Amino acid sequence: MRSSLRLLTQRSPNYAGHEPLSFSQNALLAVGSGLMGVWTSRGDLVASLSESTASTFLPALHEKMGLHPEGRQILRDRPTITHETLQGLQLLKRGTLGREYWEWLDDGQLDPDARMPVKYIDSPTLAYTMLRYRQTHDLYHTLFSLPPTLPHELSLKVLEFANMSLPVAALSSTFGPLRLKRRQTWLKDWVPWALRTGQEGRSLVGVYWEKRWEQGIGELRRELGVKRNDMQGVEDRWGGYRKIREIERDLRRKGEWIDEPEEW
Repeated sequence: MRSSLRLLTQRSPNYAGHEPLSFSQNALLAVGSGLMGVWTSRGDLVASLSESTASTFLPALHEKMGLHPEGRQILRDRPTITHETLQGLQLLKRGTLGREYWEWLDDGQLDPDARMPVKYIDSPTLAYTMLRYRQTHDLYHTLFSLPPTLPHELSLKVLEFANMSLPVAALSSTFGPLRLKRRQTWLKDWVPWALRTGQEGRSLVGVYWEKRWEQGIGELRRELGVKRNDMQGVEDRWGGYRKIREIERDLRRKGEWIDEPEEW
């Protein structure tokens, strides 16, 4: 599909890697990537879907970033999260945002450079806003102690929809659960928490994460007005989530966790 779209496009690109699309081409991309991307969770198709629907939400998300001093600084500096960004994070103390982000990526053998580049958004400014959302997604996993598994990925999509009104997050959280074996349990355990947390917390895309590497992750949650899912029985029912929380408890008992105590 992408090769055909490139051949049909006549406009010049607005930035490196940009592939301008006509209205009809964008609509075709949205339908094709939407039908397959949400069901299969293929990263490239989900990325294409988010870009092809960007006009419905991205200007508002960009404006929301600009309402906060931290968000305005991000838009001025335009930082990017790559493999080089991780240098030295493994040397920070456990419990800091930077170290826990590094541990999360290392445990899942994930590389921030694997994130898809932005291609189909015409505005260079809005293209950066999309890139920022895309590159900080794994930090949301870290913030809420969510492993990179399908149930927790879908939980985060619900939270992102409530926090940023992303159409692709709405589609993923609507149709993605059809693939879950424990769908009713997931609906009960994770959806109410995700909706509440996304609505009540500060906009996550406007956080200057790179300036907070040494901040205690619990302190950061309190500052952003968010909490992890502490509903009774959730840890017992979701092993991946329980594992991350148990590692933290063990480090706290050993005095190796820098953050101030939370209810855990």
